[in-house]
Parts: sequence; structure tokens; C-alpha cells
Amino acid sequence: MTGHRDMILSPDIVGKADDRSAPVIDAPPPRDVRRAADLSRLLVSLAVLGLSVLVAVGTREFARRAQQGLLSAAAALSPGLRDGLVGTVQVVALAAPVAGLVVLVVRRRVDALLRVLPAAALGAATAWALIHLALARGRPDLWPEALVGRSGVVRAGWPPSVYLAAWAAAVVAAGPWLARPWRRALWFLTAACAVVGAVAAVLVPLEALAALAAGGAAGSAVLLMAGGPPDRPPARAVADALADCGIPLATLRELPADEQLPGEGIRYRAETIAGARLTVRAVAAEDQGRDLFHRLARRTLLRHPDDPGTQTPLTAVEHELLMLVFAARTGARVDEPVIAYPVDEEGAFLVTVGRDARPLSALAAEDLTDQLLNEVWQSVARLQEHRLAHRALRTQHVLVEPDGTPRLTAFARARLNAPPEVLGSDIAELLATTAVRVGPRRATLCALAGLDPAVLVSALPYLQPLALIGPARREVARYDQERARAAGEGVRRLARRPGGRPSLMHDLATEVRTACEAPSVAPAHMARFTWKSVLGLLGAFLVLHLVLPQFADAPAALRALGDANWWWLVAVVPVTFVSQAFSTCLQLGTIPDRLPFGPTYQVQFASSFLNRITPNNVGGMALNLRYLQKTGIETGAATASVGLQSVAGAVANVLVAAMFFAWAGGHHAGVHLDVPVGRYALPAIALTLAAGGLVGLTPPGRRFLHEKVWPFLSSAGSTIKGIATDPLKIALGAVGALGLPLVQVVGLALSVHALGGDLPFIQVGAAYMAARLLANAAPVPGGLGALEAGLIAGLTALGVPAGPATSAVLVYRLLTFWLNVPLGALALGFVQRRGYV
Repeated sequence: MTGHRDMILSPDIVGKADDRSAPVIDAPPPRDVRRAADLSRLLVSLAVLGLSVLVAVGTREFARRAQQGLLSAAAALSPGLRDGLVGTVQVVALAAPVAGLVVLVVRRRVDALLRVLPAAALGAATAWALIHLALARGRPDLWPEALVGRSGVVRAGWPPSVYLAAWAAAVVAAGPWLARPWRRALWFLTAACAVVGAVAAVLVPLEALAALAAGGAAGSAVLLMAGGPPDRPPARAVADALADCGIPLATLRELPADEQLPGEGIRYRAETIAGARLTVRAVAAEDQGRDLFHRLARRTLLRHPDDPGTQTPLTAVEHELLMLVFAARTGARVDEPVIAYPVDEEGAFLVTVGRDARPLSALAAEDLTDQLLNEVWQSVARLQEHRLAHRALRTQHVLVEPDGTPRLTAFARARLNAPPEVLGSDIAELLATTAVRVGPRRATLCALAGLDPAVLVSALPYLQPLALIGPARREVARYDQERARAAGEGVRRLARRPGGRPSLMHDLATEVRTACEAPSVAPAHMARFTWKSVLGLLGAFLVLHLVLPQFADAPAALRALGDANWWWLVAVVPVTFVSQAFSTCLQLGTIPDRLPFGPTYQVQFASSFLNRITPNNVGGMALNLRYLQKTGIETGAATASVGLQSVAGAVANVLVAAMFFAWAGGHHAGVHLDVPVGRYALPAIALTLAAGGLVGLTPPGRRFLHEKVWPFLSSAGSTIKGIATDPLKIALGAVGALGLPLVQVVGLALSVHALGGDLPFIQVGAAYMAARLLANAAPVPGGLGALEAGLIAGLTALGVPAGPATSAVLVYRLLTFWLNVPLGALALGFVQRRGYV
């Protein structure tokens, strides 16, 4: 740090050493914040909790045997040792929470108690619900016997897993108010009690793990909803550190919220005794935690993210200081660095020369002159020439002084010797965020005035959404949504053009090609995961776990084809195409706007392909949602349409099934479903009330409801209202919903008749609908396996011989299910190339 001070600090900034006096500090009282660490802890806890439940439910016998082996080892311990371990756990479990509550009460930390108590209640409720719903049936048989004859301070079997979850939630919720040594000590005691309790057979191991995860999730959720004290260094500590590094202050003032940069620490305006003005940006571990999520997003989505490793706050500000020095030497106008210095135990700050300036994003439209934008791009050209990537180059990080002079700031993620994709992404990000303010054409012409045409053309492959990760991507998305909303106003119920949703990145690419007279350039392959890779993985899973067992009955089906009536089998083939027509009618009837039939029909074929490799039609619904969004329909309306399709299909299936069951007489034996509703009702109600309380009784929850949920529901409500007032839409939706199951019944009846079965159409329909309703509950694509078994059982129960019934079902599924796979794959590629999805 001394080298930095000698090189950058000047006498007019430092002043005289004997001029030091207590500075005037102007900073608002500390306010509650929501930390990225709590979000990361919540995600990790939920992942561990989900894994525990998956192991308990999906591998119940294995989990029972494994835990029984652990308990058998615990039972082999000497009685005295086990009683000592049990007593130790009980003493710690009783004393630690009571001591913690006493400390909070004595210190009058009401804000901490208001987080700890709800977190403990939520953690206990979550653990109790999960244990009773999923984990209890995986308990080993030896566990109750292992408690016989054991004793401690209180009865054997205490503390239970529910108490452990409440304790863990309370420790997590109280963490922000505790010093790091105390926080780590409580975390260690909680985990140690869980481990020792499992070793002493007081706790079932899997339930102990789930309890810790439930407590961590509950405590983190409460902190995210209600907030906690900030962990950044206070203004007084910043002032003391500035004095320590040789900068005697006269005043230190925290900038207002609208001048702060989210996730970039706290910015102060300072003035030294010598009269120099400075800008101080103080950062802490919390800011590095936010940067961690940025890096994780890039590493997850991009093939070559090229991000630096984990940095401490001090190394981060030192890196930014170095980047500012190098950027200034390139000739670009940037902040003038002064010093980087540590503050408190885990914080640091970066000092730059202070000037009055406003972000480019905050300027009025009339202030965004071409000269200003040209000067910004001239500075960018200097960075590009020296291969210095900013990596957060958006309008929020361009400051404009009162005389109109722009300068670049926020070089925390900058990198020397950057590769072409990073440099191109810099241009794409600034071009997109300026186009949001001045339009694509003017933004392109201003960039061309500051950049060489070859440099601007080099950014063409990166004019795509993946080049924008973070605030810039959200800004562009909002801009496109506003343009789509404006384009849709006053033209409701008119025809929408597939793929016609406004796209700023597409418009920018067109403008750049036109201005530079450049040919079309394919987008760079930046995505780590693509449709092909994801579908390839899902297809491999499908073949290994679902498709291969179906070939066991293939020889019987092939032998039956020798005696089949081929004319009737040929009549089954159009069922695939007719069913997609009905599906198209259903979608056309669940959106107020008019969609063209042809492209919608093609998208339905593509959706049928995705439904073959994803359970419960998830893939098809996602593709339909994307298709509607790409036509310019708002997300709320598109989601409401997809939801209405599912609801209408479910209602139609119930109505058609009731019709067939009533007509067939309902005299055949069915399947009795024993669903213990009472077992799940109370836990579900408790969790719903707890979640509703967190959302509705806290300011962030109410703000989320007001800003996110209510606009979505309003848009969905207007969609439903628009459909309800249009008889044609109602008719189309009804025809599509009812036609889908009926045409499948026709296909099955034709297959049964082709293979020599003699069964009335009504009974075929009853068998199909019964099997369909049961297969819908199976978490496999298209009810694969479950539907075949249900159809064969239903047909044989109604009198069809087992051989013809099996062959008819297999042939029917071949022509109506598997035929959709190649046709749907071709349709998916076609609609992607046409830009429909």
C-alpha cells in the first residue's frame, strides 16, 4: 500500500500532517439490507433439503438399510459412553438457545428477536412437515429399539429433529447481529449436536441432515424477507482509515441512494482539509458475494466466461486501481485514482478524485447529444485499441460532468489483454444500453463516429442477449417489453406475426451491418447449454430408462402385424396430424389476439416432440410460452394462455371420461386410489400460511406482490376477460380441448379393430380415459409405460384377448406417440430457423 500512496497521493490532497481534526460525517443511520450470502445459503440449504427428500423417497429401502447400519454401530457403543453423549447433546441443546435469547434480550436487540422467533417457528414447521410427509417412512426399524434403556438429562430421544431445525434457523437468523467468532461457535455447536445425536442414535441421520437444511433455509428466507444489519464498514471507520493512510478529512458525506451503484459498495463524497474533493467507494465481503453470483451466472451460461477467481475486498479495490491507471494511460477519460486501502477487518475502499458528475443513464433525453456520445465512444476506442476490457460497460458506468465531459468508471471487473469475445461484448453492452435511450439507429451512428468501422463490425457476433448478463440484459428486456406493449395497444384481436416481437439486439445488428456495409455474421457460440445439448441429455435418459423396456414387447407386436388389417392401420396415421390441429385450436382459443394457424400448428408439432422427452408436458408448455412471447404478447398474457390450455385440457379430459364412463354403464372394476388426504392437508396448510405470512406481512413481500405478482395477475385477468367476451375464442377452445381426447379414442378404436378386437367404441373410450387419467399422474413423458399398461389392462378387462389387446396398444402408441418424435424434431428445427421460438 505504501507504493500506491507514494505514487498517487499529491500534496494538495494530503495537506499538512498537523492539520488533522475530527471530520464532519454526514451519513444516514444504518438501514437493513439483504445480503447475497443469505441467498447463497438459502439455495444451498434447499439443495441439501431436496437431496435428502429425494434419497428418502426415491431410494427408501437403501436409505433405511444404510441408516440401520449406522444405528447398529451406535448401538454397539458402551452404555456409559452413549449416555454421556446423549446428556452432552441435551445440555448444549438446552443451554445454547436459552443463552442466546438472554443475550439478545439483555442487549435489547428487538430487531434480532423479530427475526429469530419467526425463523425458529418456520424451521420447525418445515422440518415437521417434511418428516411426516416424506422422511418418517424411511426410518430404520432399529431406531425405536436403540432408544430403549438410554437416558440423559431428559428423556431419551430428545432433542428431536424438529427442535434441531428450529435451533438451526434461529442461529442463522441471529448471525448478522453476532460477531464472527460467536457466529462460528454457534454454527459449530449446532452441527456438532446433530452429528453426535446421530452417533448416539438420538437422531435419525437423514432426518438430522434434513433438519439442519430446513433450519438454514428458514433462517435465510426470513433474513431475505425482513433484512438484517449491514456488514459494510461504517462511515466513522472509513474516515479513520482515510486519516491512517494520510488523507486528513474535513467532511465525509454518503451519497444519496439514487447516486449509488447497486452491488458496488457504498460511495461517499469527501473533502480534505487542503480543499481537495474525493470520491470514496467502500466495499466489504457482501459486495464480493454479489460479484460471486455474477461470476456463477457467467460460468453457468457461457462457454468461456474468463472471470477472475475469488477476490478479497482489498485485492478487488487494488485491481480496480491498477485498471484505472492503465486505462488513463491509453488516453481514455476515466476516474483519476488516488489510493486503495483496507478498512476494518474485512472491508476496503478505493479513493478517486471527486468531480460533480451524473451517470449517463440519468441524463434527460435532450442532454444526450451526439457530441457527448461520440466522446464516450472515443474513450472506448482507446480501451479497445489496447485490449483493455471494461466488462461492465453500460450507461450507468459513464459519468458526465457539468461541462459535458464524459468519463468511464467502475473498472472492478476490467481485464488486460482481453480476448475478442470480451471486447466485443463490451461494445455490444454499451451499444445496447445507449440504444435504449436514443434508439438503435442513432446509437449506431454515434458509435461509428467514435470507433473504426472494423472495430464496430467485430462486435456483430456478440449482439445477442447472452453477451449481456446482469443489469444491461434486464434493461434491454424492459425496453423490448415496452415496445411490444406499445405496438399492441389499440390493435388487440388483430393478427400477430410469429417471431414479430421487437428485438433491440436484432435491430442493432441490422443497423451496424447497414452503416458499415458489412455482410451478415452468424452469432458467436457463447452458450454453454443449447437446445441440442439439453435435448440430447433428455433423449439419452429417455432411451435408457423408458424406451428400451418397451422393446421387450416388440416381437409380439410385429407378429400381430402379420394378421392385421392394414387399411385400418393406415387410417390411424392421420390421428397424429388431426390431434395437432385440435391442439392448435386450443391454443388459438386461449389468447385474445389472432395467431396464424400454420405457424401455430408447426409449433404444436414441435411441442409434441418436447412433451415426449419431458414429464407432465413441461417442455411443450415452455415452447408455447416462448412462441407467444416472440409474437409480441406480454409475459403475463402468454403465461395465462398456457395455463388456460392446461386447465381446459384437464377439464375436457374429466368431462369426456365422465361421458364415456356413464355411457358404458360403469359396471367394470376400476382402480381404487387410496390417497391419505388428511396426511398432507395440515402440513400443506401450515407451509402455505407460513409462506403467506412472510410475503404479506413484510415490506419486501408486499413490494414483491405489488410490483411483480399483481401486474402479472392483472395481465392474466385481462387475457381471460378478452377470451370470455369472444364467442369464437370460446368455441375454438372448446373444440380443441374436447377434440384432443376424442381423436385419441378414435385412434385406439381403429387399432383394436385392425388387430381383430371386437369392442364397442364406447367401451374403448372408457378404457382409454381411465388409463389416461391414471397415466397423467405418472411423472414420465407422455405417460410412457403407465399408459400402455393401463390400456392393456382395461382392454383385457373388457373382454379383448390379451394378445390382440397388447398388439393393438403397441401399434397404436407407435403410430400416435413415436411418430411424433421425428416429425416433432423436424418441426422444432424449422420453427427455430424461422425465429418463431
